[in-house]
Amino acid sequence: MRLGMTSPEWLVVGLNHATAPVEIREAISPKPHEAGRINTLVREATGQEGVVVISTCSRFEVYCQPDKDGEQAVVEWLVRRAGRDISSSLYVRRGPEAVSHLFRVAAGLDSWVVGETEILGQCKAAYQGACAEKTATRYGHLAFQRALMVGKKVRNETRIVGGIASIGGAAAVLARSIFNELKERVIVVFGAGTMASSSVRHLRSKGAGELFVSNRSLDKAQALAAELGGKPITLAEGFDRLDQADIAVFSTGADRCLLDGEAALALSRRRGGRSLFIIDIAMPRNVAPEVTQAEGIYLYDIDDLKGVVEKSLAKREEDLARAAGIVACESADCWGRMTHPLPAAGVPLAPVAA
Repeated sequence: MRLGMTSPEWLVVGLNHATAPVEIREAISPKPHEAGRINTLVREATGQEGVVVISTCSRFEVYCQPDKDGEQAVVEWLVRRAGRDISSSLYVRRGPEAVSHLFRVAAGLDSWVVGETEILGQCKAAYQGACAEKTATRYGHLAFQRALMVGKKVRNETRIVGGIASIGGAAAVLARSIFNELKERVIVVFGAGTMASSSVRHLRSKGAGELFVSNRSLDKAQALAAELGGKPITLAEGFDRLDQADIAVFSTGADRCLLDGEAALALSRRRGGRSLFIIDIAMPRNVAPEVTQAEGIYLYDIDDLKGVVEKSLAKREEDLARAAGIVACESADCWGRMTHPLPAAGVPLAPVAA
C-alpha cells in the first residue's frame, strides 16, 4: 500500500487474557528496545497503514486500515513474533465490529478485571504513541478519540468500577485472602511503575504493615515510598529482604526473570521452608514458574488473579448491561461518522492532549 493511500475498512487483530495464556502474551509483548517504535515496526513489517497498537499485560492488539491482504499480513507477523502457531488464540474484527471492540476495551468491558481503571489510560497512551510515530490515520483518530470519551462516559454514568477495579487491587485482595491480617506481615514490592504503584496503594488500604519498595531506580522507589509510608530500597536490597518477607509483589519492566528456580531453592533453604507468597503481575513475567518447586514458595501470576475478581462481578450485572448499551450506541454512531466522506463536525483529527 502506498503511503497516504488508506482503505475504507478498519481492522483489529489481537489476543487477550481470554484467548491466550500468559506464555503467549509474554512472547508477543514489546521488548525494551522497541519502546517508542512498536507502531512503526508493525507498519513496516506488515505493510499496513493507520497502525495503532494496544499492548498491556492482558492484551496485544493491532488496529489498522488494511489492504486486501492486511488481515493475513498482521496474523502472519504475530505468528512469527510468537515463534509458534497462535492462530487459534487470535481474534479478528472488521469495520463496525472493530470499533465496538475498541470501545469495549476502553470502557473496561473486555478486561478480566471488568471496569478496571488502568485500561483507559493505556488506550490513551497507545493512541498518543501512534500519533508521536505518525502512524495513526483518520480512522484511528476518530475511533480512539471517541473511545476515550466513551470510556469516561461509561465510568461516569454507571457503577462498573465497583469492587475490584484494577490488577493492583486484585493483587492486594489476594494478599489479604492469604493472610487474614496484613498488619504484621512484611511485604516487598519490586517496581515503582503504574502497576506496582497500584498494588502498593491497595496493600496500604488493606492495612499492610512493613512495606518495602524495591526498584532499579532508587529515586522512583523513594518517591512512591514517601507517598505511602513505605521504605525505599535498591533492587539488590529487595532480594535480601525476601529472606524475611511474607509477600512479594513483582511488577518491574525487566525483560528477563529476576527470580528463577535455582535462586528460589536457595531462598527456601535460607528461610527454612517458611511460606513466601509471590504475586507476579509483570509482563514479561519477572518470576520463573519453576520457583514453585522450592519448599514454601507459592506463586500467583496474572491469570491466577482471575478467580479473585469473579466474585465482585455478580453485584454489577445491571451496570454492566447499561455500560454495554452505551458502547453499542456510541460505537454504531462512530462507525457512521468514520465512513462519512467528510470528517465529523467538532471532532479534530489531531492527538488528544497528554
